[in-house]
Amino acid sequence: MGTNSGFGIGILLVGKANLVMQIINWEPKVVEDYRRRILVDANNALLAFKASRDRYTNLPNQRDYAGLPHLGSWRSEDALTWNVFRSLQQAGRLEIIAKELEIGNPRSLLLWGLAPEIDDISSELQYVTGSLIRRFDGILPGQVTEPDAIILATSGIAVIECKLSEPDKAPTHLWEGTVNSVRQRRSIYQEELPSLINEDVSDEEMAPFYQLVRMAFFAMKLATHFAVEPVVVSLGNEKNWSHKIRKIGKWPSELWEIFVAEY
Repeated sequence: MGTNSGFGIGILLVGKANLVMQIINWEPKVVEDYRRRILVDANNALLAFKASRDRYTNLPNQRDYAGLPHLGSWRSEDALTWNVFRSLQQAGRLEIIAKELEIGNPRSLLLWGLAPEIDDISSELQYVTGSLIRRFDGILPGQVTEPDAIILATSGIAVIECKLSEPDKAPTHLWEGTVNSVRQRRSIYQEELPSLINEDVSDEEMAPFYQLVRMAFFAMKLATHFAVEPVVVSLGNEKNWSHKIRKIGKWPSELWEIFVAEY
């Protein structure tokens, strides 16, 4: 979609056959006007909310960009997530993803738990998702679960975690959580969905893919509510899927295979 510096070209699907090309200036590395990093629907209120909430602070490693939105970064995964999913939605082409995931015809899209477009189905999905997260994660201190994307379709619901990172670089972090976070939520999830949690997997063993377990929990709860099949998706960068994560000592592909085997 672009390069680390200079100008990048974004290609949007519009309708079923037309392509629109848009040039993005990727310098400087972080801009105040996050809309410069957005290819479609840049004035959506959802983005304005996210830009105000998710920002750089005066921590030592962020001080140069303090007060600027994460969305304004040239390596913002959230900006890329929006550009991909929202452009497909506006073009009426979410079935490209739904077909690949075998979940039927798409009915609604949430990004970070919120609906870019509001209709009756999206309003219900947005409320139910928020209600479930508040009920099971909101009772604990700290950040609650926030799936990057949720697609509700006629036969399935996909909870999607986007870990795109930079091309040709290993992710600095992926799905890991602290052992303490695992311990806090494990009993809550296990009481609600005993079939989800593998008792043979210790808290320490679960920690490297803990976020995937959280996604699986909410996928199953949402699927029950909407009477469809649950699907958990990790959308990664193909080029770094086999780059070892230094602090964990495993490749993303290895961790995913462990998660699939255990859950």
